[in-house]
Amino acid sequence: MQDLFESLPESMIHLLDESVKATKSASKVMAFSHIDADGISALAIIIKALEREGKRYEWMNVHQINSETILEIKSHVQEYEPDLVIFSDFGTGQINLIREHILDIEGINHIIILDHHLPQDEDSEDLEITRHDRLIEINPCKHGISGSTELSGAGTAFLYAMALSPSNIDQTELAIVGATGDLQDYYGKGFTGMNAIIAQIGEDNNFLQVTRDLTFFGINTRPLPYLLQYATDPYLPGLTGDEAACYSFFEQLGIEMKDGDQWRTWVDLESSEKQVVIQRLIQYVFEVYNDPKIAKGLIGDVIILPQRPEKTEMRSAKEFSTLLNACGRNKKPDVGVKICLGEEESILSGHYLLQQHRSNLAMALRRLETDGFKTLEGLYLVSDPETPDTIIGIVIGMAQGARIIPIDKPVVGVSTQTHNESPLVKLSGRAHKYLVKRGINLKDTFVSVAATLNDKYGTLIAEAGGHPMAAGAFIHKDHVEEFLKQSSQHMADILKIVK
Repeated sequence: MQDLFESLPESMIHLLDESVKATKSASKVMAFSHIDADGISALAIIIKALEREGKRYEWMNVHQINSETILEIKSHVQEYEPDLVIFSDFGTGQINLIREHILDIEGINHIIILDHHLPQDEDSEDLEITRHDRLIEINPCKHGISGSTELSGAGTAFLYAMALSPSNIDQTELAIVGATGDLQDYYGKGFTGMNAIIAQIGEDNNFLQVTRDLTFFGINTRPLPYLLQYATDPYLPGLTGDEAACYSFFEQLGIEMKDGDQWRTWVDLESSEKQVVIQRLIQYVFEVYNDPKIAKGLIGDVIILPQRPEKTEMRSAKEFSTLLNACGRNKKPDVGVKICLGEEESILSGHYLLQQHRSNLAMALRRLETDGFKTLEGLYLVSDPETPDTIIGIVIGMAQGARIIPIDKPVVGVSTQTHNESPLVKLSGRAHKYLVKRGINLKDTFVSVAATLNDKYGTLIAEAGGHPMAAGAFIHKDHVEEFLKQSSQHMADILKIVK
């Protein structure tokens, strides 16, 4: 317990103390958060902490904060009339929009931002005073802690909750679920930094158990053949989507798929049976991809949540985070929040959304295999009008993970299927970590190109933000091609320099 705050810099502890004072003195709180697993987990942590403080509150998930949605947020705040507003898993990159539209709404005493994304640029000194007076921004990036690998939005919300009360220690579950959803465990290779400390606290208090096991989605829930049939991480050519081939896979190994009338799941197998399957899977993946790294990635740290029901998606951090992503990406993030809070009816709804989500991802990957992608000088481009903006980032990340798209350049996905009739098009980018080591920074590229276009046309053409490995942008539909061309050139120049 003590290690949690001992590991934080004094500057961050000071801001946590300020956030506690602001929360304790508040009478009504309104909380906003992102729609992905990290944002949903963060919001659930905040809700639970506010409940334990006896606060009146309302909450809402928002797809993104930009020049359009900030007006919707403003309207909700004015209607509810809180004296404290909390933003989690976003806000740092949109801090000027929050200052301009939210900070001076009548009755608001404080705004707390609990984020982990990189800032757009350095704030000027005169705004620093405002931040520490009424706007309290807590972001690990500003205190020497990586928000990409060491602490997620849910992890930052957990620090806030723990600063409020040690009774929130049970929220280690959701802090790790959020970090898992943001891939901060490097696909089962383990957590680092503050995430590792939070995970250790969870283990010490029996909220988490870390084991070495198969990293596939569905080890707690899926009948054995469906474990492979619906596998997308990694994608298994010849097995994924082929029911008969998956049955044959287990039959050839002599693995019983049923126990009487009941389907067996992975967790039902004996250790010797698991070993047989794992050895064949490693051989299969190596034959398909000829890449030992993908084969080795089949086994990794699997985080079990022992307080959650057995043989459900909530039993492991990876499956739980996917369940939450399914809710958010299918425009029902509120269902995800309620699942985190234990609402039975929402858990049933979540099962349906998860099936829909996995189906959408599998179909998008199959379209990508069939229709292919474009190769630009500095990036690979995926443009699929059938893939909604809520999952385009997940699809391109999975496509590179499965080597459907090479990893020697970043991949950018463009979706015109946005969540409303906005003239803005959603663009998502992913870069393999080895490209980041070579100097690629998707967030910096997108922000720089957006600024260039905004200056060129004298109006708001694009807004961008994110991390070096994963970033996004909203771009006016008339300027998407120009944005992509400049982004491609920018990254091509970087890759040429380091060759």
